Amino acid sequence: MNQPLVSVVIPIYNVEKYLDRCVASVVGQTYTNLEIILVDDGSPDNCPTICDEWSKKDSRIKVIHKKNEGLGMARNTGIDNASGEYIFFFDSDDYVDTAIAEKCVRKIKEHNADVCIYGRYDLYDDGKLEEKRALSDKDYFDADSIKNQLLPGMFTYDMGFGVSSCGKMFRLDSIKRNGLRFKSEREIISEDTYFALEFFSRISSAVIVGDCLYYYYKRDNSLSRTFKKDRQEKNNYFLEKCTDFILKEGLPEAVHLHLKARYHSFTLAAIKQVYESALTSKEKKKELYTFFKDPVLCSTLDNEVLNLESSYVKLFFLSVKKKLYFVSCALLWLRSFKK
Repeated sequence: MNQPLVSVVIPIYNVEKYLDRCVASVVGQTYTNLEIILVDDGSPDNCPTICDEWSKKDSRIKVIHKKNEGLGMARNTGIDNASGEYIFFFDSDDYVDTAIAEKCVRKIKEHNADVCIYGRYDLYDDGKLEEKRALSDKDYFDADSIKNQLLPGMFTYDMGFGVSSCGKMFRLDSIKRNGLRFKSEREIISEDTYFALEFFSRISSAVIVGDCLYYYYKRDNSLSRTFKKDRQEKNNYFLEKCTDFILKEGLPEAVHLHLKARYHSFTLAAIKQVYESALTSKEKKKELYTFFKDPVLCSTLDNEVLNLESSYVKLFFLSVKKKLYFVSCALLWLRSFKK
């Protein structure tokens, strides 16, 4: 098989424990025509040294040291320095199947597509692997089916995969030609969602490899459960910016409905942070009721959106919609108790 150059961008920050595993999985690919760009995002640990050591061992590796600006900006640095026909964005605490590049290049060339999507494994600290295989019954999507099926389905995992850029190999020209860049996660929650909106609304074809080729490490990170008072403000801003884009581009209503469902998942995560925080019972109740009565959230609680969600999430937000807040709190307790 003719081997076009594939760029692999790996943003790196404070992951010295996992970095070797990630880079080794890329270096060991069965597909060899790679350009591996390690973007050291001002990492305060030993990652900069580890990156430099890898570059000495493999001439395909390019290291870029920069000041810390976050994941989105680090990916943009990778885009600016990439020269491959295709590009991956891998997170540095994850790792990949050694055949990921070979399988994706073969599939994307078969249809001359703009992007190749693949399944993943969720990897937990106890070694447990949870399969997130692509569930679609077809492996090719044209522009119309991308907007009406693929893009909405990514927001709610209807097809077994989400919007994460780590789960896709992109045609680099499709990114550069459209002037696309990642937003900073410090500006908008889920920069991947916004990037997916921009990218998938502008391309003409997408393909799927059904195999699970990516190992997504779900670290037990207490910071993700830390309550932040401005979290819902950021969720609301996320919804506003994505909605503005959807309306401006005239995307199908299905995209908007599924986006609201994704907003609900972000909101529920923030609500759980309150419930599981160290706040007093009185403080928790005050914060939870602020969520329940949030006018932006309440404006999204229509049946078309709730019907897209799991039974638990649907019941939770139905209770919020009907102002049965004691039921909402009970559901939070039940879910927490089951853990």
